[in-house]
Amino acid sequence: MAIFEKYHPIMSVHYTMDWLTLFKAKEVLTMRQNLEIAQAQGRPVDKNIGDTAHFINRAMALVMDNKALLYGVRDRATDELAGTFGFYGFSTDGKCATVRMATLPETPLTVEEEVLPRMLGFAVHELVLSRLVAGQIVRDADRQLYLQHHFTPRSDGALVLNATDIADLAAYKF
Repeated sequence: MAIFEKYHPIMSVHYTMDWLTLFKAKEVLTMRQNLEIAQAQGRPVDKNIGDTAHFINRAMALVMDNKALLYGVRDRATDELAGTFGFYGFSTDGKCATVRMATLPETPLTVEEEVLPRMLGFAVHELVLSRLVAGQIVRDADRQLYLQHHFTPRSDGALVLNATDIADLAAYKF
């Protein structure tokens, strides 16, 4: 498996995906204090900046240990945090992972609409993942976006993407 710490920044047309350590902790705290996101992620809201700093440090430790990739999504027009995106729970053979993305309710869906195909292409073409599972879906609009990008529901309700479904599509070239 590749060394994860080399995978930054990743850019789309309007956004840059980079380590959370490169964002203002206060911006990350705002996202971590959103109840809707916290509930979807199955965690308590951060009470203070110390909780957020601890989360950022843990996230980077996972990256350095090649266990996860977690990015902040920077809007290059405003230089602000627009959301988070991550790959977690890699299988032991490194061929499957869980995808998680989150934005605040007031963030336009266009952020996720641009970032998701870019990061799916990265997962398939650079990380050489063969299967992705959508995890911790925050809103129904997020679920619909996954479905638009070739994720299919399993009998247990999970959304799964097989890399062969997008590998040759232009929208996912990396």
